[in-house]
Amino acid sequence: MPDVPPGPSFLLRTLRARLSAARGVVSLTDLGRELLRAPRAAPELVRRVLLPVLAQLPEAVLEGDDGLRWQPLPTAAPEATASLLECRFAVVDVETTGRRAEQERVTEVACVTIERGRITGSFTSLVNPGMPIPPPITALTGISDELVATAPPFAAIATELRQHLSQAVFVAHHASFDRKFLTAELRRADETFVWTAPTLCTVQLARYLVPGLDNYRLDTVTAHFRISNPARHRASGDALATAQLFLRLLERLIEQDIVAVDAVTALLAKQKRTTRRRPLPGEDRHHE
Repeated sequence: MPDVPPGPSFLLRTLRARLSAARGVVSLTDLGRELLRAPRAAPELVRRVLLPVLAQLPEAVLEGDDGLRWQPLPTAAPEATASLLECRFAVVDVETTGRRAEQERVTEVACVTIERGRITGSFTSLVNPGMPIPPPITALTGISDELVATAPPFAAIATELRQHLSQAVFVAHHASFDRKFLTAELRRADETFVWTAPTLCTVQLARYLVPGLDNYRLDTVTAHFRISNPARHRASGDALATAQLFLRLLERLIEQDIVAVDAVTALLAKQKRTTRRRPLPGEDRHHE
């Protein structure tokens, strides 16, 4: 019985391992024939099979017609002791089909980049979740099955999104929600994916830096700072509003001489331990 060709997950794991261990440029055809267990496969067939897999490995760089070289991405996360003034921040918002990252999927994602105290770039995309969007979610966000019907699946945007997240501190409003969903989606796209970036939550930061508000939903905190958000409950609008909010909170941290990432994470961890409570009515992530 002939060998069964390996599946995409095996190819992804093996390509990552082989290329990261290789020195210099390797032959795509030779490597592909070996991995596909097809020693006489035509180069065109090898490329047709491997290129979609290689698209999930931003570290794999094609050289010429048949060369393949491993070029590690910059360090995935900044040092914990890095200065807030020098850090790169990726401010993210996701819209989803529900609350549970293990069962539900992303329908839209946006990432706003902050460097040296100013917004320097952004990325946004609708995502086809591959499952129906519940009517209450559509009513809240305006994202319908019809709207995402021609949108790319998450795997198709994963590589570009990872480049925006690379070397950045992750920031979001209710950050644990967004990070759980992104981690689940990125691992579905590449099961070898590991994410070590520090996380800052603008809900926790606002509770510490702006005490006394009625609640800490995004609407409430941005209104306090007179930040407008014409695209509420859409990833692009909420990510931009959160980025503008984070810049205001960043100013207050620096005014208090809190100037390193690890100092902020330690502060928030302490605050979380001392203020742990049940969410107030209406404070769940989809009604923040």
